[in-house]
Amino acid sequence: MINIAGTFPQAWEEVAFVVIQKLGGTPYLFGAITETIDIGEPDYPGESIPNIAGGRIWKQMPQEDGEITFDIFPLHLDSTAGVGLFQEFANGTADTSQPIETATSYVAGVDRTRDRFMVAILWTDDITLNTAAEVLDPAGATGTDKVAMRFYAKECRITSHKSTFSPDEPLKTSVTFKFPAMNKAGDTKTHGWGSTNDVGVTALTALTYSAGL
Repeated sequence: MINIAGTFPQAWEEVAFVVIQKLGGTPYLFGAITETIDIGEPDYPGESIPNIAGGRIWKQMPQEDGEITFDIFPLHLDSTAGVGLFQEFANGTADTSQPIETATSYVAGVDRTRDRFMVAILWTDDITLNTAAEVLDPAGATGTDKVAMRFYAKECRITSHKSTFSPDEPLKTSVTFKFPAMNKAGDTKTHGWGSTNDVGVTALTALTYSAGL
């Protein structure tokens, strides 16, 4: 049987999947409340240093942190429903029963380690791929000759959560995830891109986030 791969579009437009997973937690879809996505891959700066021969020597600098920013329309505080990031930003123990409120109690003197997250963004023409688990592991997609492209970042921390509301626009929150370019050991990048011209046959590598990098 000859497999005929799919054809990439002229441009990715209108829709995308957005998945957010807390370290060791459950992945949730956030596309339904997301208005915009900005992906700021880490810059890799450097500069040239003049030498006395009139030439230049390139001085490489450490790669900077990356950022992903979403504008979302939050609905409530349930951290198991993909409807907002209030509790995720507040950190601490999440409420699971009504009424749900952000954590405010901390023990003085305790290091307030921020929760870490993985963020994955997928563009595809495969309509059979429609769950958070399938975005992270598209091997189960059953569409024929479908294509996809995906960006992901691990070790993300929510560094900004700013909300606005006006008579002309519903409640909207701009959320920024910041991530380092590398892990602590310096042997693994925290982020990457991938694409495939046949999602169901040559699937993208499965993404997991049960342990930190």
